[in-house]
Amino acid sequence: MRRLHTVLADGERINSCLALAVQYADREITTIEGVGDADRMHPLQAAFVRNDGFQCGYCTSGQICSALGMLAEHDAGAPSAVTEHLAATSIELSDAEIRERMSGNLCRCGAYNGIVEAIKEGAR
Repeated sequence: MRRLHTVLADGERINSCLALAVQYADREITTIEGVGDADRMHPLQAAFVRNDGFQCGYCTSGQICSALGMLAEHDAGAPSAVTEHLAATSIELSDAEIRERMSGNLCRCGAYNGIVEAIKEGAR
């Protein structure tokens, strides 16, 4: 799934282009504008800048919202397709884990290495 228009619904990442507004009427919706701004960037936004994870900026808002949702899923212990032990209580956030968990997000510039580094930095 392409997540260029990823937003957070109660902290859960959704594709806003495929969501019916009525489904989310009573949920808190967070777009990139609610994450931070130029004066007070969220640490993950700052990490994207430092690690060149934004490149042209076309996909950046979706990448950051998706990364925030993905980190919440990871923190909650949700496994991914590459998680070695599905019953593990602690899952290492390796490059493979990040790439798998972010695999639905497409970047025209190919800034994937910078995006992975930014997520690793933001997760610390």
